[in-house]
Amino acid sequence: MSFKGFNSFKNKFIIFGILNVTPDSFSDGGDFVDVNVAVNRGLEMIKEGADVIDIGGMSTRPGFSDVPVEEEINRIVPVIKGILEKSPNAIISVDTFRSVVAKAALDAGALIINDVSGLDDIDMASVVAQYDAGLVLMRNGFDMSMSGFEEILNNSLERAYKAGIRTENIILDPGVGFTETRDEDLMLINSIPDIIDGFNLPVLLGVSRKRITGTFYPIQTVAKERDGASIALAILGFNLGATALRVHDVKQTVGALRAWTFAGGI
Repeated sequence: MSFKGFNSFKNKFIIFGILNVTPDSFSDGGDFVDVNVAVNRGLEMIKEGADVIDIGGMSTRPGFSDVPVEEEINRIVPVIKGILEKSPNAIISVDTFRSVVAKAALDAGALIINDVSGLDDIDMASVVAQYDAGLVLMRNGFDMSMSGFEEILNNSLERAYKAGIRTENIILDPGVGFTETRDEDLMLINSIPDIIDGFNLPVLLGVSRKRITGTFYPIQTVAKERDGASIALAILGFNLGATALRVHDVKQTVGALRAWTFAGGI
């Protein structure tokens, strides 16, 4: 199966279900390190309404620890194969910024690469282009002015287009959480319309359970307790024009979005 572009999805919103097969991710680290458990969770999210399963083999939370390339590959490839064995039409994305890992994932059947580094790996763009894969391209850098933001993304997009990645295969991630303050996170969310207008590309919002969601509760919370605020911000992002949402709780997010659209929220 080949990737047909982000404009090929038929739903009003594209849901990326997060599947971290890591021991140290900020929300679900250790929950899905067993291959069979991870495969079953991926299949469950598909039933719940996920359009894409986004598999991560190395945490990129603040202060994350690097892992060897071979270990990252060994974590994700069996899960990709296991999901596709039972659900051959599943669309799988892999959250990695290393081209060697991306190639192994694409060889195993993944169709999208989610690169939080903005194509920092000099070979990543050519690997994505070679497989005609989808690309989630995140802002990489901390210049939060709009001019600086645009320059950072334009540099990454220039590498993508030069390598031959098709426009319809690219979706932009503003990088909520990869910031210094929560006010900057809110600014990024509210900048979604400007990003869409400025780049003429769709936007993916990944805010689920991140630090900003914890600021809305009257008591201290851990990441898994923040799905309510996560869903509220997802609906905000959707109404601001985001095409895709990257979430942990697929079932509740899909239900909330369907209720919102049914009730005339858009």
